[in-house]
Amino acid sequence: MTQSDLRYVTVQSKTTGLDAIKLLEEPYSGIIFTYGKVSFDVDDPTDHLKIKFDYDILFDPAESPNNNRKGFVKEDFEQYIGDLLQELLHQEIAKNNVTYTGGIDDENRTGDIIESDSK
Repeated sequence: MTQSDLRYVTVQSKTTGLDAIKLLEEPYSGIIFTYGKVSFDVDDPTDHLKIKFDYDILFDPAESPNNNRKGFVKEDFEQYIGDLLQELLHQEIAKNNVTYTGGIDDENRTGDIIESDSK
């Protein structure tokens, strides 16, 4: 992938120390954000999975007094980063590099935890 093909780069958040994403394409160029909780819900009419996610914008250059982002629509931005999240998930699944960190949902658990005999 050449530099001109890049849609984003990962950067380290100054506030959390965790990785964040800096967008490189207009109209979102310069926005730095992180994904939060990601979940999947079944869309009953279509029987497809829908990705739901939280995100935090850490920096938006349009909020500076010298810059005014034209044409920014929140729903379009959320669709854009949702599509990006889907790409990232596909890439990481292909590399077997996805970790679930959500814990155990006791309501939906169907079996008991089995402990190993080895100590």
